[in-house]
Amino acid sequence: MKLPLCWLKDYVDFDDTPQGLADRLTFSGVEVEGIETIGGDFPGVAAGEVRAVKPHPNADRLKLVTVFDGSREHVVVCGAPVVEVGAKYPFAVTGTTLPGGMTLKKSKIRGVVSEGMLCAEDELGISDDHSGLMRLDDSCKPGTPLSEILGPPETVLDLEITPNRPDCLSIIGLAREVSALYGRPLRLPAADFEETSEDVNALAAVEVKEPEKCPRYTARVLQNIRIAPSPEWMQKRLKLAGIRPISNVVDITNFVMLEAGQPLHAFDKSLLADSRIIVRLPSPDDRLSTLDGIERKLEPDMLLIADAKRPVALAGVMGGAGSEISDNTTSVLLESACFDMDTTRKTSRRLGLSTDSSYRFERGVDIGGVDWASRRAAKLMIDLAGAQCARGVIDIYPKPPAARSIVCRFDAISSLLGIEVEPGRVWQIFEGLGLAVTAVDEASCAVGIPTFRGDLEREVDLIEEVARIYGLDKIPSPAPQTRVVPGADDRKTRARFACRGTLVGLGLREVMSYSLVAPQLLDLFDPAGAKSRIVLPHPISTDQSVLRTSLIPQMVENLGYNRARQLPEAAFFEIGHVFFHDAKGAPSEEERVAIGLMGPVGRCSLDKRKPVTEGEAFLWIRGVVEALLSDLRMTGVSFVRTDRPYFEPGHAAAVAVAGIEIGVLGVVRRAVRDEWRISDPAAVAEIRTADILGGVFTLKRIRELAPYPPIQRDIAMLVDEAVTNEAVMDIIRGAAPRELERIELFDVFTGKNTGPGRKSMAYSLIFRSAEKTLTDEQANGYYDVVKRALEKALPGIEIREG
Repeated sequence: MKLPLCWLKDYVDFDDTPQGLADRLTFSGVEVEGIETIGGDFPGVAAGEVRAVKPHPNADRLKLVTVFDGSREHVVVCGAPVVEVGAKYPFAVTGTTLPGGMTLKKSKIRGVVSEGMLCAEDELGISDDHSGLMRLDDSCKPGTPLSEILGPPETVLDLEITPNRPDCLSIIGLAREVSALYGRPLRLPAADFEETSEDVNALAAVEVKEPEKCPRYTARVLQNIRIAPSPEWMQKRLKLAGIRPISNVVDITNFVMLEAGQPLHAFDKSLLADSRIIVRLPSPDDRLSTLDGIERKLEPDMLLIADAKRPVALAGVMGGAGSEISDNTTSVLLESACFDMDTTRKTSRRLGLSTDSSYRFERGVDIGGVDWASRRAAKLMIDLAGAQCARGVIDIYPKPPAARSIVCRFDAISSLLGIEVEPGRVWQIFEGLGLAVTAVDEASCAVGIPTFRGDLEREVDLIEEVARIYGLDKIPSPAPQTRVVPGADDRKTRARFACRGTLVGLGLREVMSYSLVAPQLLDLFDPAGAKSRIVLPHPISTDQSVLRTSLIPQMVENLGYNRARQLPEAAFFEIGHVFFHDAKGAPSEEERVAIGLMGPVGRCSLDKRKPVTEGEAFLWIRGVVEALLSDLRMTGVSFVRTDRPYFEPGHAAAVAVAGIEIGVLGVVRRAVRDEWRISDPAAVAEIRTADILGGVFTLKRIRELAPYPPIQRDIAMLVDEAVTNEAVMDIIRGAAPRELERIELFDVFTGKNTGPGRKSMAYSLIFRSAEKTLTDEQANGYYDVVKRALEKALPGIEIREG
């Protein structure tokens, strides 16, 4: 948002330097990113009158222009597309140094000596406009210095407006802030005018078919308009704010948009079929070319402004070609409306079309100020374009918002801010911000909340207003203090640090992601989970409109982000919260830990060139989860085969403790990985932290180390493909004697030698006694016990001997 100080002073007086004002605004929460000075003394530049225009003898696109500077004539070689005889333009004589640093020299251009230069606005540093020469008012006398015509240099503040303060996307809104900061009265411009006797309802009609997407729509009809350039003072303000002047009617709509923050649109009424406006959704046959000449693809939920036959505008974004203001316009239908923020944002993003209007509607306009902006624009059209306004206004406003009031307690202000603010000063701050104090007693005051301050919802919001206007620099900053709270339990925090330390020790790096995501990202992993999602009512962006229901989508996105930057492998973890509607429909959240592996992370450096298989990726992610749970003192852990739409079939497992599922792990499905061009297998896991952090500080029972050597026996078997490692491990553990110290799966194989639907699995059994050295005969006996148990529990098993 650009704030020209000359425009600001139309509404509020203040005595401060530009830098002082910038500091006050920044400390009040309206950040000033820069201060720009536009214009200058323009030495050597004066008004020049064109006396003659001839074609250049040696160049088709150049002209020879005779310019009178008040004392003599000069011949100038000019390439501007339009140069009119009798018109006045800024003229710089040879030897002049322009604001960009270029010094004009007398030189030949295609064989003809040029004695100066006619200037465009960008060449003078007035704006970025290079579409043509800067035309001066016809009343200017040749030779008048440009500095006298344009006045002294202007100062413009470049502001960064936060999304919660759309009221500051207007000069009046910013003037209201300055009024409160400096304690000076706010002057609002006049918006009253005389109407004709003809009723507006006899000249036009409006129908709103989508009241949820367009809660208010007003229309006025202005007739006998004369299209002409807008006055110099208006053009100057628009240029300082970064908008190119076009004509009086169009400039007035842009002027009021910047002044009041309310986008307007002027239709040529004669081009509207049946003089009718219909606010509706597109039909399958609708086509619309916008004012930039591009035919737009309309989607079913895009809101349109249509006449009786065709669409004429994209609601809140841009007008359509075929109903715009032209030099032949004499009758205008003036639109001032309030459009739904989400609908406007989606339309703008899908079409890649961001305008000053859409920017404001996306953040929310003041529904209560819609008619005032219309009246203000109508008055300016009457004053500056000779218009006559029909009697009345068409105002479709079915559900005006209920009046709001918030009670602010004086002791709450001192308690929260740590300073005492006199009640009288509190009232003054509220009144200065346009917040009417409706009731007062010794302890509190009731504050009416205007429609332009939708960000004020609670008492603490009012206290924040007091703080920022009173002065954040006046609030003391005490030194940080720590205190011991008897009975406080920080085990969860320490457990979380222990979990983080374990994962870092395993070689993983921590990542952090936003809690807000795009619904399309969640759909990719869980297309059926839309009902459980918590959707923001007024998101800043469609890319951050839903609270995440899982950490896995962003973990895969992070892996893809790193792969796109040529990283062959990655091992990440994230500890964060997810959000969802529970079984009763209430909002809920829980903390989870996610792990992501990509590339040959489980191999040594000499073996990283070989392609990673899905089986390897699955075993690596399971190994990391097993190591984490073991270090966190978890017992009774099991892995149960499961299916998820985002995991490869047969390569996914639910993580369970004592039979209760606490998480899931698996290899990401190829179709999902392709979204980020991850060609090799990537594996992820997600576990609820509440289920794994409770035993972190449990002390392990110390067992005396057995002084006797172990004996190893390997057992290999052919089993059905459906048999899981977990099932085999459970059978072995249930049958083996207490001398079985450890079981390790060291090989899984499928191929033509195993037969169809069969696989080979091989395990190492480590036996050790705490009381004596085991003999081979004893170890063989234990082996036979395990073998018989497997043969009994798994029909069709073949134990491969020798």
